[in-house]
Amino acid sequence: MIASRQIPQPARRRRWEALGDWRLPLLLAAALCLLTLVPYLYAWLTEPHGRVFMGFFYLGDDANTYLAKMHQGYEGKWLWQNRYTTEPSPGIFFFTFWIALGHLAKLLSLSLLAVFQLSRLAGAFALLAVAWAFIVRFVEGRTARRWALWFMSVGLGCGYVIQALGHPIVLGQQTDTLDWRMPELSAFYSVLSLPHFAWVAAFQGAAIVLTLAAAERGQLRLGLLAGLAWLAEASIHAQMPILLWGALGVALVIRPVSPRGYLAALLAVAIALPYVAYSYVEFRASPEVLRWSAQWRNNLPPDVLSLSLALAPQLILAAFALPALIRRRSRDDVFLLAWLILLAAILWLPNPAGNLRRRFFDGIYMPLVVLAARGMFGAIVPRLRSLRGRRLLPFAWVAVSTIGSAFLIGAPLLYAHAAEYSLSSGEYRGLTWLSAQAPGAVLSTARMGLYIPAYSADSVYVGQYSETYNYEAKGRLAERALSGRTSAAALARSAHLNYVFWSAESGATPPTDLGVPAFRAPGVRIWRIS
Repeated sequence: MIASRQIPQPARRRRWEALGDWRLPLLLAAALCLLTLVPYLYAWLTEPHGRVFMGFFYLGDDANTYLAKMHQGYEGKWLWQNRYTTEPSPGIFFFTFWIALGHLAKLLSLSLLAVFQLSRLAGAFALLAVAWAFIVRFVEGRTARRWALWFMSVGLGCGYVIQALGHPIVLGQQTDTLDWRMPELSAFYSVLSLPHFAWVAAFQGAAIVLTLAAAERGQLRLGLLAGLAWLAEASIHAQMPILLWGALGVALVIRPVSPRGYLAALLAVAIALPYVAYSYVEFRASPEVLRWSAQWRNNLPPDVLSLSLALAPQLILAAFALPALIRRRSRDDVFLLAWLILLAAILWLPNPAGNLRRRFFDGIYMPLVVLAARGMFGAIVPRLRSLRGRRLLPFAWVAVSTIGSAFLIGAPLLYAHAAEYSLSSGEYRGLTWLSAQAPGAVLSTARMGLYIPAYSADSVYVGQYSETYNYEAKGRLAERALSGRTSAAALARSAHLNYVFWSAESGATPPTDLGVPAFRAPGVRIWRIS
């Protein structure tokens, strides 16, 4: 007989199989990257002649301001200055995440838009890897854990019901499709839209898991790692650790740990606390920040109906998990419940959060999906008698929850060539010309002002609804001057501006009181103001 020989597996395959259950989050992240690239690639590859797709479909106002912050990092700066207004703006240690991405773009010799998209895709891997660790911590059972990750990765809410009803006013409040407008409510939209939504949830989930592990094991090394994760989260949204530290504090008081465990947890908090305190002081005391935050839109808590529909697939299942959670009250259970209760208190009870109330939703899908998995596999599925029902219900639940996600992918394919997502080639050439000139202050329409600080070192007279002080009034003055109804030269001199950027959106005829343009392109003129 010939002895059989085992054929050795390739090393790459052995490494892949060694990952075990971690293969699912990696594969899902890769799939999300490919899927969420579709609308962007379609827009870039099918640009109409004479138009330039500017890289964003979702929250374009905010996205361009983040590019502007990245531009400051590209220039070598670390302190943020508001370039969407011409009033004095001293440097503040805000928006560190975006400024760091600008430094990375400079280091890698890549465009800001390329680094923006690459960080979005990398965020998918970071988020799903951390989400898996979070789910493993809080959900029992391999099937329930895998289902929870699928649900978190692709599920959205039922805001389309409000869309179909025409955004009715209910109990005096205008309803809204929040799950189509607030990426922080779902992992899918976080990955699809702007990179910081995925990264802040990833840092947050890692910080929670590491802090609980550090407290339970009494390991200062884990506390140090947790502190770095909290600091990374605070560099994006400094308000979130306050909510989660409160929830962790409740859990560690009701379910105590060893003295060394408390020390490890305090170490985690202490590392990020100085920056959180600095951010709070600047937010409350800096005149520039106060003027900026006073112009935020949607500062009030969302109405209950809109929020309930936006999170309906998660909330319905989570309700089935609450009785067991309240009955058992483990440390993890107390933490999850405290997170949700403290969030509700911040939203709807008087507290110092002020107009930051609506900015505490980061990663809310993590506790909700954990509770949904517990409700599905701990309360509902065991009661189903048929094997087909036990298999079909979890699948159908996730499938129905993807309706909103499919819309977010499909809608841009229908409107990819709309003017709001692109500039004319002349306008784009004007941005390129400005970026090569000495920095200064620019008069333009609000529409063009949104792009100028993102593509040059210039500040603008009017550009973005919250970062431009007196946005509405300045927008009207700029439009009147650029359309020839008032003197553009007089406005430029009185506001101490260095450039005037005119495009055909202001009318067929450029201003006549500015002399010879320094730059010409079809439908575009730019003047230097001495």
